[in-house]
Amino acid sequence: MTPFCFEHVFLAATPADVFAAYFDPQHQIEQDRTLEIIEREVIELADTGDEICRRCRVVPRRQLPVLLRAFASGPLHYIEHVTGSRATHEIRIDLRLFGGRGRVTGCYRLEPVAPGPTSSGPDSLWPAGSVRRSYSGTVSVDVAVIAARIERGIVAEFERSLSRAAACTQKWLEQQTHRSVAARA
Repeated sequence: MTPFCFEHVFLAATPADVFAAYFDPQHQIEQDRTLEIIEREVIELADTGDEICRRCRVVPRRQLPVLLRAFASGPLHYIEHVTGSRATHEIRIDLRLFGGRGRVTGCYRLEPVAPGPTSSGPDSLWPAGSVRRSYSGTVSVDVAVIAARIERGIVAEFERSLSRAAACTQKWLEQQTHRSVAARA
């Protein structure tokens, strides 16, 4: 089992704004385009008001290395099960891959950030209206001998893709703010 933890700070008024972006269908289309997801099939979607659950079959453009193809049934795809709580601004994520032999479990935690120093330097400041997204969890793969190598590869891919996904989300949040201001004018 390999742990991971990634953080991004968004310029957004509230955690609810970032939470809503995660479940917005138009944002999902833009993010899938950014991350080169070629197919997303929504298998289940339920919204009770307090909680939203979505289960999808996701097919990325990238394919498995030759070494891993023996463990997969067909092209690379995974089942993504996401459960979001509006009250806590947490999004639990469970990914199943390699026909159930691989699993990623994690949680997005969204919290307002007080203005303060950023990772880009001690003189930088987070502006008021910033939201921190912490994504932590574990990757586990049940493949003898090479499991740890596969798990590290998955975490490295998360690191690459989450930065691109965060940039896409920030752009989307900014567009929503501009649309809201324009609508009021």
